[in-house]
Amino acid sequence: MVKTGHIGSQFAGFMLALVLSVGLIPPGLAQDSMTPSQVVDKYLASLVNGDTSQLLALIDGSMKRKNSQLELSPETYSEFLKEHYADVHTTVEEIIPDGSRMHARVRFDYPLDSSIIEFVLTEVDGQWKITDEIY
Repeated sequence: MVKTGHIGSQFAGFMLALVLSVGLIPPGLAQDSMTPSQVVDKYLASLVNGDTSQLLALIDGSMKRKNSQLELSPETYSEFLKEHYADVHTTVEEIIPDGSRMHARVRFDYPLDSSIIEFVLTEVDGQWKITDEIY
């Protein structure tokens, strides 16, 4: 009979130290989650920069379904976003708690017009995501 208890636990400790040292920790486990305000700020910056991969990481639910073109044609949609939001100034007017969700009221000032969109944020797997928008 071979005893592996002590060696096995030493090996497990070594493997854990190795994983931690090379950064093989699953996404979301090692990083701090963003606040709803940070998610909205990053989302707005990603619109201006046309960063479709970042936008996909920040949305979920009906918001992801509404924006399927982010996955279907990311390069084309990236260029569209850069052009569309080039001269837009955005202001997060307020973020309001609503039970387990948050509502972020954002003003979009275009050169000839302005509009207000309310983003609904929900925690998904411990991370705040924009899950819907209300015009």
